[in-house]
Amino acid sequence: MNKFLKLDNRLNLELKIKPLSPLCIKLSKEKKGDRAKTDSYSAILVSEEGERITDESGLLKSDTRRGEIYIPGSTLKGLFRDRFIIMYGKTNEKGEKIETKDIKNLFGYTEGNSEDEKARKSRILVQDAFFFENEKRKNFYNKDKIIDSNKNRAIEEFVSSRSITPIDHFSSKAVAPLQFEYTTEDFRTDILLNNIELKELQGIYFIIRDSINGEIRIGNSKTRGFGQIEFSVSDLRYSIFYGKEEEFKKFEQFFEIDEEKSTRIADKYLEKVMKLKDDYKEVDVKNPNDFIKVLFSEVRE
Repeated sequence: MNKFLKLDNRLNLELKIKPLSPLCIKLSKEKKGDRAKTDSYSAILVSEEGERITDESGLLKSDTRRGEIYIPGSTLKGLFRDRFIIMYGKTNEKGEKIETKDIKNLFGYTEGNSEDEKARKSRILVQDAFFFENEKRKNFYNKDKIIDSNKNRAIEEFVSSRSITPIDHFSSKAVAPLQFEYTTEDFRTDILLNNIELKELQGIYFIIRDSINGEIRIGNSKTRGFGQIEFSVSDLRYSIFYGKEEEFKKFEQFFEIDEEKSTRIADKYLEKVMKLKDDYKEVDVKNPNDFIKVLFSEVRE
């Protein structure tokens, strides 16, 4: 318990999510203040009221929906957890990858018999991802707009449709076309992690690398070519708390102090917020920068 309550450091990582193929949108039935559970790995259009009406040819006649396209934080956290299991999980007798205690301590769990194992709160918080550009988000999210064929179609600026005609495997005949709504806009999410360990930060960078290598997909209809994404680092801040400065020494050259967000009394920092310099934000798989080289200079267990 003491280890859990103690705060030695904090990571605040802002990631840009770039669709390399369209992100399929799942229309949500959620109401404001009453969020329903959503499918895993889904981009969602929150709908308070209204509907999308098309003609027989599929052209949009009117669209009175309200809300905002976003990727749930639970979707992204589930993706990260799955990738951590692949990277760091143990193999059981069936040859399946399962969570280790370290993974459970990072992402949280409620199981076990002893008092220490009954529940463990997650140390990582992944926020919902919204449009990367704030101006686009403002243009999309406007409750006062009624979208129809005669007025400004804000939704159509960010959402497109595609029809796919699947083939029946048994008859080899075409079946009724499937209609998909999708977006190709960039998104942004924030990851907050308390008491991060070196291995965990390495794991996050492994996931960024895998996305650059085209190995990450989210959303519905992934098998139909939707949902391939690429992560990139928009901002990385590391908070050092008093008495824990030594652990950060080898990374200090790649960061600069954010005085505005730091907290200090006289000449002593209670919380020193270090911001990763722009020169070290890019993740180049073939030619990693010096920060990444130092990050992976220690051999993982």
